[in-house]
Amino acid sequence: MKVAALDLGTNTFLCLIAEGGPGGITKVHKDLVEVVRLGQDVDKTGMLHPDALVRARKCLGEFKKEIDKQGVDRILAMATSAARDASNGQDLFDIGKELGIPIEVIPGEDEARISYQGATGGVIDATKTKLVVDVGGGSTEFIVGHGEKILFGQSLDMGGVRLTERFVTQQPVPLNEQKNLNDYIYSELKKVLPEISRNSLDQILAVAGTPTSIVAIEVGGFDEKRVDNYFLSLERLQYWVDTFAQTSVEEKKSKYQLGGRADIIYAGASILLNTVKALGMTGLVVSTKGVRYGVALEMLRSGSPA
Repeated sequence: MKVAALDLGTNTFLCLIAEGGPGGITKVHKDLVEVVRLGQDVDKTGMLHPDALVRARKCLGEFKKEIDKQGVDRILAMATSAARDASNGQDLFDIGKELGIPIEVIPGEDEARISYQGATGGVIDATKTKLVVDVGGGSTEFIVGHGEKILFGQSLDMGGVRLTERFVTQQPVPLNEQKNLNDYIYSELKKVLPEISRNSLDQILAVAGTPTSIVAIEVGGFDEKRVDNYFLSLERLQYWVDTFAQTSVEEKKSKYQLGGRADIIYAGASILLNTVKALGMTGLVVSTKGVRYGVALEMLRSGSPA
């Protein structure tokens, strides 16, 4: 069976076209990525911005052309934080309906499970207890798992877009804004730290654009084989947070090739850094997989949309 699994995030839309069966993914045909910024001003207005919906329509139209070209058997798009929070989220569903792309909103608890199985690519190491951290634009998922068993999962309303809009007014980032951002992140982390700390963690596994973008800079450009499973130490993570705090958005675009992620990378990286520090870990392992892989696995294993 060939499937198209879409992850409609607060900052980025991704589309994975893959085939396989109940045993999992056997071949990846395409992995499409586009920065849409669906969450523009959602934290402030509670609504999807008209410009964001225009960008969403354009992106999904391009994705659908590729999906049709590939001749997939099933399509499913999962919308996350921005669509959950927006009072006019139906507008996004209407766009999907017009284009023939079924869209569902992932409840926070399901997003945790799907993120976990996606981050591991369906290959479960039964010997390790892992914390998967999925930093999105509007929310961050924390999932502890051992083997196939989910021990804990929670979604917190903090992400790169949301925290940038709320705390960062200029870049380089003033010290008082850095402090306010970090204080808020830690106050949110305190909601999940007790449950996470009950488990003896072997590894933190970080997914989504924030960690993969940092590693891409480290290795001199995005190469999935070099980025996937890369160990990003606490010291290097601290270095990049400091660097992002001290540079302008234009510098982040020109010097570090961060494109549409340049303005939010500081906030996203700060979430990762605070998490690693709070748990006393030496760093984290980066995965290039995530929600779209989880959605694809759900479809392939069930034979029907998740």
